[in-house]
Amino acid sequence: MLLDRIDAFEIFRPKMDSTKEVLHAIATFTVDISPALPYVNAELGGWDYDQTNQVLLLKLSDGKWITLHPRKIAIRGARDLEEAHALLAWIKGQINDSYARRHSLTPRYTSQAGLKIMEILKLLPMTNCKACGYPTCMAYAAALREGEISLKDCSPLQEEKYQARADKLQAYLESFGWRALDE
Repeated sequence: MLLDRIDAFEIFRPKMDSTKEVLHAIATFTVDISPALPYVNAELGGWDYDQTNQVLLLKLSDGKWITLHPRKIAIRGARDLEEAHALLAWIKGQINDSYARRHSLTPRYTSQAGLKIMEILKLLPMTNCKACGYPTCMAYAAALREGEISLKDCSPLQEEKYQARADKLQAYLESFGWRALDE
């Protein structure tokens, strides 16, 4: 087990606006978890991975973020104390599980943050049909980049005449470790 002990876990309201109804937290420990980060990135589809500084940013649903540093975990957007503790336990488990299985995983050194909205847009049908729930294909492309929706939400993209575009878009997204937040 790579990360077996948390030395300190501080939970607090955001310093810039203490009236917010969310909590932030920072867990510190002495072990260096950076060897696990490329594997956690591969398993969880990290939003941003800085290989030089060994920092992995994970975007979760409902405005929650977890940032992994070599000797620190930062959690942003927990609803309450219970959720802050649950998020820490979950990410600790993910770190240990990914690290334990590292020999069977392919590490990922890229991140979703590198996805370009215009590159996504070029591969969409450009019908502006609104079937996805967005007013334009540009808005859909931005939401897709953020992981807020999936490729299935674009009904024209499911049509046979757009299959080549859909395949290229899927490959482009996967090359950055993209995944929808709810998948």
